[in-house]
Amino acid sequence: DLRSFTLVPFGGAGPVHAAMVASELGIRHVLVPPHPGAFSALGLLCSDVVHDYVRSSLGAFEAIMPEEVEAKFAELEVRARTDLTAEGFNADGADFERELDLRYAGQGYELRTKLTGPGTRPVNDDGLARLRSRFDDLHESYHGHAARDAQVETVSYRLRARMEVAKVEPVRVNLREDPEPAPTAVRSAIFEDSKVYETPIHDRSALSAGHTLQGPIIVEQFDTTTVVPPGWRVSVDAYANLVIEPKE
Repeated sequence: DLRSFTLVPFGGAGPVHAAMVASELGIRHVLVPPHPGAFSALGLLCSDVVHDYVRSSLGAFEAIMPEEVEAKFAELEVRARTDLTAEGFNADGADFERELDLRYAGQGYELRTKLTGPGTRPVNDDGLARLRSRFDDLHESYHGHAARDAQVETVSYRLRARMEVAKVEPVRVNLREDPEPAPTAVRSAIFEDSKVYETPIHDRSALSAGHTLQGPIIVEQFDTTTVVPPGWRVSVDAYANLVIEPKE
C-alpha cells in the first residue's frame, strides 16, 4: 500500500509526471528536491566506494580449518587495501565484510552467508559453527526447509571492501514572508481532464520557503520542469524542496 509514502521524482522529466503518477497510486505527498536533474549525479558522488573480491575454493566445509579460512580472507584484504590505496584512500578506514558461498553437498546452487560476529576476526571453530548455523537458517528462510545434519560444501570466499564517503547534509533555509511572486508568463496547457487551462509559469529561483501556490501551475528551472495539475497545490519547505499535495 503506497498511500502513506512520499513520491520523490528526479531527473529532467520526473517532476513533469510526478503528480499525475501519485494520483494514480493514491500517494498524497510529492517531494521535488532542489536540483532533480542532478539528483543521480549527487547520489553517485555521495555513494560509498565498494570493491568486491571473490576467490573460488570448492571443498567440504567440515574439513576446512579456521586458519585456512582466515588466510584466504587475509589474502583478499591485502588486494583490497592495495586497490584502495592506489585510488587515493587511506585503507585503514575501510570496512571489510566477509561472506562464504555455501551449499548442501550435491546441490547446484549456493547461498551467500555472512561470516560475522564472535569468532570471525580471526576465524576460530566457534565462528565456523555460527556460520554453519546461519547457513541452515538462510536456507530454511529462502527454501522452506533445512538439512541441518547434511554435509555442506564451500564454493567460494567473498570480500566486500567499503570506503565511506562524506554525505551531503540538507541545509535549512530561512522562511520568507514575501508575497507570492508573480508568474513570469501564462501559457495554455491541457491536463488529464482534456480541458485547456491558462496556466501560470513560475521561476523556481523566485520561490522561497513558506510560499504556497495553487495548481494548475508550471515551475521551471534549469534542470527540470515541475507540473502541478488542477486540484493540487505546491509549497516550498524549509529545505527548499517543492512539496506537492492535493488541495482537499
